[in-house]
Amino acid sequence: MVRDRIVFAINSAKVKEKLLNYGPDLTLERAIDIARSHEIAQGQLKSMAGQHSTTHTQQVAHAVFKGGNKQKHVKTTTRAERDGIRPTTCGRCAQVHRDREKCPALGRQCKKCGKPNHFAKACKSQQTWKQKNVHAVNNDTEQAYESPQEFFIYTITKDHSNVINEQAFAEIEEGSELQKMKYKLDTGAQVNIIPENKIRDVIGVSQLNPATRRLSGYGGEPLSVRGTCRLQCKHKGTKAMQEFYVVDTQAPPILGLRACLEMDLIKLVLSVQTDTRQSDDLLSEFADVFEGIGEFPGECKIHIDPNAVPVVYPPRKIPFTLRSRLKEELERMERQGIIAKVTEPTDWVNALVVVEKPRTGALHICLDPCDLNKAIKRPHYPLPTLDDVISRLTGARYFSVLDARSGYWAIKLTEESSKLTTFNTVVGRYRFLRLPFGIISAQDEFQRKIDETYEGLPGVAAIVDDILVYGRTKDEHDKNLRAMLERTREKGVHLNPEKSMICVPEVCYFGHRLTHDGIKPDREKIKAIKEMEPPKNKSELETILGMINYLSRFAPRLAEINAPLRQMLKQGNEFTWDETHNVAFQQIKDLITREPGPVLAYYNPNEELRLQVDASKNGLGAVLLQQEKPIAYASKSLTETEQNYAQIEKELYAVLFGCKRFHQYVYGRAFIVESDHKPLESILKKPLSAAPPRLQRMCLQLQKYDFTLLHKPGKEIPVHTVISNLPVSDEKLAEIREATKQDPQLTALKRIIHTGWPETRRSCPPLVLEFWNHRDEISFADGIVLKGEKIIVPQSLRNNMLQKIHTGHMGVEKSKQRARDVLFWPGMGKQIEETVQKCSICLTHCNSNQREPMIAHPIPKHPWQAVATDLFTWQSEKYIIAVDYYSRFFELEKLHSTSAAAVIRKLKGMFARHGVPEKIVSDNGPQYSSQEFSAFAKQWDFVHTTTSPNRKAYTHKSA
Repeated sequence: MVRDRIVFAINSAKVKEKLLNYGPDLTLERAIDIARSHEIAQGQLKSMAGQHSTTHTQQVAHAVFKGGNKQKHVKTTTRAERDGIRPTTCGRCAQVHRDREKCPALGRQCKKCGKPNHFAKACKSQQTWKQKNVHAVNNDTEQAYESPQEFFIYTITKDHSNVINEQAFAEIEEGSELQKMKYKLDTGAQVNIIPENKIRDVIGVSQLNPATRRLSGYGGEPLSVRGTCRLQCKHKGTKAMQEFYVVDTQAPPILGLRACLEMDLIKLVLSVQTDTRQSDDLLSEFADVFEGIGEFPGECKIHIDPNAVPVVYPPRKIPFTLRSRLKEELERMERQGIIAKVTEPTDWVNALVVVEKPRTGALHICLDPCDLNKAIKRPHYPLPTLDDVISRLTGARYFSVLDARSGYWAIKLTEESSKLTTFNTVVGRYRFLRLPFGIISAQDEFQRKIDETYEGLPGVAAIVDDILVYGRTKDEHDKNLRAMLERTREKGVHLNPEKSMICVPEVCYFGHRLTHDGIKPDREKIKAIKEMEPPKNKSELETILGMINYLSRFAPRLAEINAPLRQMLKQGNEFTWDETHNVAFQQIKDLITREPGPVLAYYNPNEELRLQVDASKNGLGAVLLQQEKPIAYASKSLTETEQNYAQIEKELYAVLFGCKRFHQYVYGRAFIVESDHKPLESILKKPLSAAPPRLQRMCLQLQKYDFTLLHKPGKEIPVHTVISNLPVSDEKLAEIREATKQDPQLTALKRIIHTGWPETRRSCPPLVLEFWNHRDEISFADGIVLKGEKIIVPQSLRNNMLQKIHTGHMGVEKSKQRARDVLFWPGMGKQIEETVQKCSICLTHCNSNQREPMIAHPIPKHPWQAVATDLFTWQSEKYIIAVDYYSRFFELEKLHSTSAAAVIRKLKGMFARHGVPEKIVSDNGPQYSSQEFSAFAKQWDFVHTTTSPNRKAYTHKSA
């Protein structure tokens, strides 16, 4: 509104304060009257003091915005006004214009009384009207007509030197050579202005374009516009092309509202009103809660293993300079009722740790109960996680974080438990009357007390001593805060005001920033990661990876990127830092510290939930989404065994991984799983028995989840980052991009990717028909056509790629496997085979054909049903052997001749003892392949079977 622009454009702090005191009752006419009165008064004061302005007027543009002859604007007092003649104000819109038939209020509805054809500021209704804050701006704003032919420059002062310190300036680099120039930031301006004497230093006056609009100064005085120009501007890494009006003036250059927003020089805040009086009154009401050390109701008992052996420690040596301060601290704690002097014998005497705080220099006395902790029986009370808290923050816009003062000391110990905490010092023995820090069960006991204290309170959550209060509105937040403080007073808990933040739109909570937009990483952690140096040993690497993993919810594909670093932590691997690790380390830092920073939305149980998953060669990725906003990212690296899975197994494994990782979000509700692997849809629709064993096991684990699987192209999945993960150099990628532009087939393929594939194969253009069967996997990203995660190689580079694939002479199968990891084009496998088969080196060293595997004989149903027989020589003597296939029982006879008749005679003797078998198996020796043996088989009614020629490996049981 014009009224608001006048208020913000006024230089006098007193006048601006006077205008703001009117609040929503300030009208445009009243604002103009106050400004005019101040201007007249200043003029009279100067006249009385004999001060006369110089003839040269230094024109300073303080508020530039669109307007026209029909727009009312601030101006100097005219002679007619000094004579008592005031312009006529329209009763409908409260503005000055000549043609009443073109009043902007005609056809509009008053926001005050609801009646048509006038604005609220011109409404004569007497009813009470309160302005409402809105979250959207519609087209029915009460504003004057705008002329496309003229811009106005308001609030021209004769001397700007006295207000220069009250204005906002920024140094902008501009032009092709990026020269620095100081600009005034004017949020009321809609055009940018640069003086003529400044533009000469950048591009020169000869390169100006003619101006199509006029500029008028304060009071309607026209400004001398020399032309316009467009300049490349840069500020702290943000670049933007801006249009400037070149004006003959001595004033500083001006950047308008649009330029300030585009270059991130200002942040636009709409209708934000903060009333802290209610919160301050609330804190004053509960001032007693923020003083002293509290006390939970009841006492805490430390449970000890009855078989534990008590330990007594002597006093540890304390520097002489600290002894007096230690004694003072012990006396202070004794006065507060935290510790008590011990003179009687005790079974347990613990050691003492004295820590000097670096910032304040105060002494911090801690118990060192290492032996006592081994004897304590922990209650193992569950500790809430950050996920448990943030899942309740849907819609929260106001937050408070309060810290329980001296945490564990608010829990009183039983007499018996107190004696267990006895500790030795150089000034005597003491015991804790309150629960000390360092006891292994302290966290469990404190969390239980906190949960009991705030149980049932809406908008209140606590993890150990950090208590979070939140609300969707300020009233709701204050209501929740009051209830929390009342319960705090009732239960005897006291809070630390120095570590508390009350009613703010953003708080830091357990290493994360909670805002109304969602969850963001803590700035301190981001800064620490950004400033991290590469590790020098395994210990430092473990520390860095642990720090990064804490923010893994903000980092998609983290497990895949940090795989080279984790590889060094494996047992037996030496720490050797090379360029590969350096690249991975930098990628991780860039991923977490990227700008703008990652923001995760709060989980809403009432909204649709989507789980997007993806699998690559070495890792899995998953992201949980609601309304296309990420809630959390997760990733997993694959083991050596898992890397050998088929691609469809990896894709289904990614679904299972995502469901398990986000089990607390997806279990017990319907959700959608999105994958870029289309065959998964048909696999999950088939009966479980029709799937391979490994897929069966995965499907069985997925049956407890209620999800619908949908196919989604990989380019639309946030965890799908193909180009950045490809093992291809930047130079080669640039070469592929350039060749892709020149390739007619891939150009046509890019076109059909953007326009969409036809419904039928017959309608597909012939040039891209060979890609029809792969259409669901093909995408275009960063100038490269992809099939899944593989680059589709342009025609001009395929021969070169074939030669690179064949390098090393690895044979057909390994060459194909090497290529299929990153490359694709129709017929690639066949061309690789032809290339290898033409290579003399590959043919020389190629493997012989694989032998067929042995086929085992079926096991007979009863003994002597099938018998194997053969001849062999041992110590120059010939023998015949017959072996039963069922029992492996064998008969052995010595042969004086190897003729068929001699063999038949020995077999008849065996048959006489055990019976005639149904089947005889032998090799193709002359005795068994003779006509005589065939007649014997026919006469005695058994089947004679011989093994394959020259295949000793197939020898029957007799072998």
